[in-house]
Amino acid sequence: MSAASKAIKPLEVVLYQDVLCAWCYLADVRLEALRKELGGLVRWRVRPFPLRIADAPPTQQERQEWLDELTRASLEPETEARGLSSALWLSSDAPRSSLPAMTALEAAQLQGAQARQLLARRMQRLALEQGLNVTRPDVVYELAASVGLEMNHFEAAWRSPQTRRLVLEEHRMVSSRGVREAPTLVIAGRWMVSGLREVAEYREHLLACLGKVELGRGRSGSPERQVH
Repeated sequence: MSAASKAIKPLEVVLYQDVLCAWCYLADVRLEALRKELGGLVRWRVRPFPLRIADAPPTQQERQEWLDELTRASLEPETEARGLSSALWLSSDAPRSSLPAMTALEAAQLQGAQARQLLARRMQRLALEQGLNVTRPDVVYELAASVGLEMNHFEAAWRSPQTRRLVLEEHRMVSSRGVREAPTLVIAGRWMVSGLREVAEYREHLLACLGKVELGRGRSGSPERQVH
């Protein structure tokens, strides 16, 4: 069989995200176009990277940092970004930790990647557009039911200490390999693109890894780092 006739192995791309993060919200919007454009050339996985692990009320400084990010994100050109709200971090019910939402997505993953995707996008929209604390148990259950999850299986998985341990262990592991923020793309297990990028830049990196184009040479401050 000739090389030309062999099936192309999909490029493995992992997106690390936190549903409370405005930059992750925007990355999802931008990468959705590339998912459609690249089709079967890329196999996508979305993994949790909680930005708030400790279970504690956010300090005033932490609230202000999240608010500043929302303000900057709302200036991005995507139409959806114009609906971002600061209410989540201004309320008395601000999230104490990202972990409940992240473990809920892991529990949803057991019912399929689409189930996870639906729940994640619903959480993002309600948290960042409407200011709802999607880490509260009552909200998590309501959202899980609204996207059609089988609730007995979901509850058992979400409440399991093992699910929480898996999220924390993965966070520890990928942090040791260089993932420091969300969103971060890890491409083919070798290269990272950290932080929000323009669609054209995401495309360039992905096509470069697919062997379609070469990254421009001599670019200063290149964001890519090899994963050891």
